[in-house]
Amino acid sequence: MGEASQKANRAVSEAATASRSPALRILARAGFVFIGLVHILIGLIALQIDRGQGGQADQSGAIGSLASKPGGTVLLWAGFAACAALALWMLSEAAFEARSQTESKKKLQKAAAAVGKAVVFGFLAFTFVVFASGGSKNSSQSASDFTARLMGAPAGVVLLVGLGLAVVGAGAFYVYRGVTRKFMKDLQDPGNARTAVEWIGTIGYAAKGVVLAVVGLLVIVAAATADPSKSSGLDGGLKTLGSQPYGVFLLAAIAAGLVCYGAYSMARARYGRF
Repeated sequence: MGEASQKANRAVSEAATASRSPALRILARAGFVFIGLVHILIGLIALQIDRGQGGQADQSGAIGSLASKPGGTVLLWAGFAACAALALWMLSEAAFEARSQTESKKKLQKAAAAVGKAVVFGFLAFTFVVFASGGSKNSSQSASDFTARLMGAPAGVVLLVGLGLAVVGAGAFYVYRGVTRKFMKDLQDPGNARTAVEWIGTIGYAAKGVVLAVVGLLVIVAAATADPSKSSGLDGGLKTLGSQPYGVFLLAAIAAGLVCYGAYSMARARYGRF
């Protein structure tokens, strides 16, 4: 049994090492460029909504706007390849963390975080490929449909409340990382750009955290009222912010913050630790 376990561990290690080729490293860095581009577009769409214009301020809306541009299909396929590479890189990170010599609880937390990031980046890659293939996707409707299906499952309401609380917690974590500037640990020394990167990262993480918290609260409200339509994803969260007192100013600030998060992601493509 011990020999079989050692062979399995060697196989995982070899696979993880093989997945870290120079080509994959470059593509993974490019993944942060596309993540940044998507967030910048979401912020700009949110600003359009703030001015009374239409738009879908989420990943689908941002990627859909790219698809409509000249050469958009090529850009979408590039985004798919880059985000898929970044997801694969994060899986290799999870494998390395799981096999590291650090304290068991800490390494499992890091491995789980890497797997979570891989899922997020993989979903973004999937959205890119849907649009690149000529399809379309409505994230708000998908969120409502998922909420409705989960609500109809046994203990579905409890699961939804738990999911909503988890998203709120993720939002709080983003705000915490922004305010404490712990996100700088993900970067090598940016040199002369350090001050600028710190500021755009702080503002960006805080803004994204607020939006995630609102999205989580909407999931909880949908569960409490048995109304799946209230769970409308990122687009719904931003529009909910805009409908509050002084919402015009609040939405404008959050939109600017998302643009900052996008700029930070692009900086991470250059200075990130890989």
